[in-house]
Parts: sequence; structure tokens; C-alpha cells
Amino acid sequence: MTIRRIRPNHGSLPALSLPPGALAKTDQQHRYDVDGEPPTIEPIEHRIRLDFMTAGPVHRSQLLDQHNPWTADPSEADPWRETGRSKPLGLLYAEASCRRTLTRERRYYDRIAADPSAELDDVPAFLAHRLQACQEATDPSTALQEERERRERWYSTIIPWMNLYQVLKRSSYGSLLPPSVGRGADIDELTDHNAFVGMVVVDGDTDIRAVAREYGIPGRLVVREQDLSSSAVECAPLPSDFGIDLPAPLLVGTYASGSRYPLLPWSDGLVCSCPYKHDRPWRVLCKHELLAAIVAGGVDSIFLPVTRGLDVPHRARRFVSPTIAARHTPRTDSDLSM
Repeated sequence: MTIRRIRPNHGSLPALSLPPGALAKTDQQHRYDVDGEPPTIEPIEHRIRLDFMTAGPVHRSQLLDQHNPWTADPSEADPWRETGRSKPLGLLYAEASCRRTLTRERRYYDRIAADPSAELDDVPAFLAHRLQACQEATDPSTALQEERERRERWYSTIIPWMNLYQVLKRSSYGSLLPPSVGRGADIDELTDHNAFVGMVVVDGDTDIRAVAREYGIPGRLVVREQDLSSSAVECAPLPSDFGIDLPAPLLVGTYASGSRYPLLPWSDGLVCSCPYKHDRPWRVLCKHELLAAIVAGGVDSIFLPVTRGLDVPHRARRFVSPTIAARHTPRTDSDLSM
């Protein structure tokens, strides 16, 4: 059920009609359904985006040549230390954010342990769902301990070693960097090579020329969702899969690798629709979202710029939760010890 229609500044564009799950938690008028709706953007995802936004561009020389997330072992030496490369500052911030968030969330487990019927309204949506299952388990104490260990592994091993390290490879994020750039690329170079294009996304049966005439826009800025790269892989969602009414003015990432993935308004931010992000629900960042974070940091805004195309609504460009942005300060572990 659509509960919010956002009118673009460009009066001739269609409204952006969003489902309840695409609204901020404080603005929602429904209870999030973990089983029936796409995953929410977790608080740690927003923090990691802010970490890379603050840190600035990642240089090609900082990217790994090799890293196998399925065989990597956190007990081994850090791959950046092994290769003698400089670890990206954004990654140092992100690893520290994972540790701080893990510490911050311990109070939720302590609350449930002390009172199995305790309220969970302030707990992140997915964790609240898991803790509710612990409350209803035959052995709540054992279930709670297992959930605590699962969550700790996510922050300490899965996010950094199996997700972020894999994205920070030359074959991953490096594929989005201009080939002529040796060490790094400034924001202008990144957005010359990649683009965030304001477009109107329509369904597969729509006449593109008719839509272009109706709204007075170039036909090249109207795209059928079936013609987006996300339509080629089953796990990659289309805008309609997220309950977004079509036609919809959205930001579409057009990348150096040749792919086109819309950035979907969801939770209190945007989520990339590429298969890497959605193939494993535990992933918090893809190479396209890393690029978006660095570009947003370059313009010092939680809103992504429209580098080409139509002036889509601000909600279609809001990359990071304003609430978390106001509260999060990226720091490394050494900063915290000072």
C-alpha cells in the first residue's frame, strides 16, 4: 500500500509514490514485516557509508589484488599489512564503527536477559525480529546467547573480511575507477566515468515515446525497468519489487563497467539494486554504494548529486539517514584511545 506521494521540483515529472518500507522509521505508519519485505538498511550500513564519505577517495594503490572472502581467516594477518599497502581510511573508520556498534548493542541482550518480555521498539528492525524469536523460544537463554554470537560474528568477521575487503579489490571497486588514473580519482573524474542519472522508470509495457511526450522530457531519460541491468539476475530487485509505483522518477547509476542499476529509496536511505548486494543478505556495501559514498562525501551532502538527466525528488537522492548522520562521528580505534 502506497502511503506517500512525493512531487518532484520539476512539475512535469510523475510523482514518486513509495511504500511504507521506504520511509524513515519515525515516519512509518506500519510495523515492518521482516519476513515479507526487503531488508531494512541497518544502522551500521549508514555508519559505514558516512565513514567512507568522511574519508574521501580510495586510491587504486590501496586496493587489494587478491582476496577470497570464502577462505579468508581473521586470525591471519591483515591483507593490507601483508601486501605492504596503505589501508583506506574509510575502512579503518568502518572497522572501528563495527566494533563500537557491537558494544552499543550489548545493552539489548542484557535487557532481554533481565526481562524476557522487555520492549524492543528502539532495537534495529532485523535484530528486534531475532530477539523476539529468542523471547518465544523453548530455551530463551540459549537462543539469546546464540543470537549474540551470530551478531558478533557479523560485525567482527562477515562485514569486514567477507564484504568490505572483497569490495576493496582492483577487480571490484577498481573497475569503476578511470583507467587513466594511477593512484586515485577526484570526484569530477569519478562522475565523468560513472554517472548518477535522473530518469523516469516505467514498466515493460509502456510506450517510452508516449511517456516522454506526456512529461516533456527526452526519450533517452525514460527507461523500462526490464532494460535495467538488475533485470538480468533473479536476485537483483527491480523498483516494482520494492513496491515503488511506476512510472517513478529515480536515480539510476550508470557505471564504467557498463551496468545500469537504479538506487531504490528504502528505509531511510537508498539501496543499490545490483546482484552482489542482494545475493547475500548479510552484505552491507557493494562497489556502487562505495562509489556513491565517496561522491556524496565529495559534495559534502547526504544527498547524491544528479550528475546527468532529470531533477528527481530529494527522497530519490537521500543516501544516508539524516538521524544517523547527525549522531555519527567517524573515528579510528587510535582516535578513540586519545
